[in-house]
Amino acid sequence: MVDIFADPSTDANYWPRFLMQIFIILVLVRIIGGLLALIKQPSVIGEIIAGILIGPSVLGNINFWSTHIFPPSSWNYFTLVGNIGLILFMFNLGLELDRKELLHQWKSSLPVAISTIIVPYAVGVAFSFYLYDINNRDGFAAPDRVAFILFIASSMSFTAFPVLAAILSSTKLMSTPIGSLTISCAALDDIMGWCSLAIAGAFAKGSGIIGLWVILISIGYVIFMFTIVRWLVLAAHNILVKRNDEMNHIYLVAIFLLLLASAFFCDLLGIHSFFGAFIVGIICPKSGQFKTHLFPKIELVTVELLLPLFFASSGMRTSLGTLNDKFYGGITVLILFVATFAKFLPGCLMTKIITRRPWKFSISVGILMNTRGLVELIALNIGLQLGILSPRLFTMFIIMALVTTFITCPLLWLVYLRKYKPETESLLPNNKSDPTQFGTNQHRYQTVWSTRRPVDPILNTNLTKPSKMGELIVKITPNKTIL
Repeated sequence: MVDIFADPSTDANYWPRFLMQIFIILVLVRIIGGLLALIKQPSVIGEIIAGILIGPSVLGNINFWSTHIFPPSSWNYFTLVGNIGLILFMFNLGLELDRKELLHQWKSSLPVAISTIIVPYAVGVAFSFYLYDINNRDGFAAPDRVAFILFIASSMSFTAFPVLAAILSSTKLMSTPIGSLTISCAALDDIMGWCSLAIAGAFAKGSGIIGLWVILISIGYVIFMFTIVRWLVLAAHNILVKRNDEMNHIYLVAIFLLLLASAFFCDLLGIHSFFGAFIVGIICPKSGQFKTHLFPKIELVTVELLLPLFFASSGMRTSLGTLNDKFYGGITVLILFVATFAKFLPGCLMTKIITRRPWKFSISVGILMNTRGLVELIALNIGLQLGILSPRLFTMFIIMALVTTFITCPLLWLVYLRKYKPETESLLPNNKSDPTQFGTNQHRYQTVWSTRRPVDPILNTNLTKPSKMGELIVKITPNKTIL
């Protein structure tokens, strides 16, 4: 009989022990995730908490657990399998981004997105000079300073696109103005943040000159992918659509080979493989069966099996005992304070300036843009793997990411959802009248005046000049949605 509790240093029985570890992690994740779901929290928080329980902070203090059930030598297996889930997740994230929707929302979302990445980025650059010495304490090998600055700045500017999407869906805000605005801003923020993180990875693996060369090669690679490769992918897709064979197995295998090749090339350059997977996802077809059929299948395996292992491994490396000193506890609170307000204030103020909506709307946008969750945790793990972050600073940022994600739903309910019904919200900016006068999303409203004018693309209304002073005729067409 196989002894799964044998000496872990020999790795003689690593496979049955690994299966047992996966089982334990997935059970813990489901139990904790189910409890957190009762208070509207995303599952990623449960995955991290499960890893913290398994790691040195809680159960790791038990000698038999840390030497035979979850020995530190087995953690690398979770990192390896989790990285496969990571590149599949980033591919799916790129596949989910809709370029047309981003272009449609750009007038409102672009200024908000720019403000919510430039301000946190600048704050992160300034803050990194203070954190650099703290990061290098207790014998930790000092990383490249430029790489550290870029990484801290990137970490401050992320908004978790997938977690934000889950929150908007669960609160039924996805198809409302606040949902459309924040999801577009989050997509733009993440694209710019990942690019910055890729550059930080390049500097972390070489000198500044090598980093600059990697940046130039990366730019050429992105141009190549968005022109020649994208044209070939879409041309092949169009041919298959005409033949009614859109889900051709050879085509799907070719896409996955392209995914692996792109991830491999980026890792070879010195930037993380996630960037290559993300680019392939963006250039893939967004219409037809390709996205609707492929996305949920990859999401099921990735989100339900592989990513929990990735984030559990993050929790295993999170040692809360390293923050038992009052000084480091204070630094953690400072990081949380700086990260929160550097993201919230520009998002709130710029939304107010651009949209001229009530303050509750603008504050809610700031709250939603402060959601870091999944994307931030991925970035932090990359920083740990590249040797940019020390385990102590990694733990501080993990706590910041968890707290900022955890407080999103309660604050959103307190500020916005408690009194406002999203399904009755008017699309008109700065509307101070009763929102119910515009009806629910089960109706389409047409405002008709005496002289024809073009249809408003946002409100789906015909706007003309009144034939008499104050004359207004409202026509209601039932069973059609405004969004």
